[in-house]
Amino acid sequence: MSREDDGLRQALRGYAAEIAETHRAPEASAVWLRAERRRRRLAIERAERPLRIMQAVGLLCAACAAVWLLWRTDALHALPAIGTTGLMLGLAGAALVLGGCWTMVAASRRPAAGQGLSGRG
Repeated sequence: MSREDDGLRQALRGYAAEIAETHRAPEASAVWLRAERRRRRLAIERAERPLRIMQAVGLLCAACAAVWLLWRTDALHALPAIGTTGLMLGLAGAALVLGGCWTMVAASRRPAAGQGLSGRG
């Protein structure tokens, strides 16, 4: 061993002693608990992925079905005859339906109440 190695070793030991005085390593149980929470969260996300895909497909199918029904019943041609009040009610209803669908999809991506970061619920 050369003197450079000995000097480097002493410098690293001094640096480690400074860190040990100011910082503490987390307990093993805390590290394990965080790893378990992460593992569970990832497993839940992986299991819910097909559900999210089916929700998106369902919303797309519902939108396509609504357009098809409007086209088949010639309701699109009758839009000018509906009047302002009917048109506004129809748009408000469509907005409420889309808002409800969006809320459903967004709620499925959030953790359930009581199952936040603690993983207990």
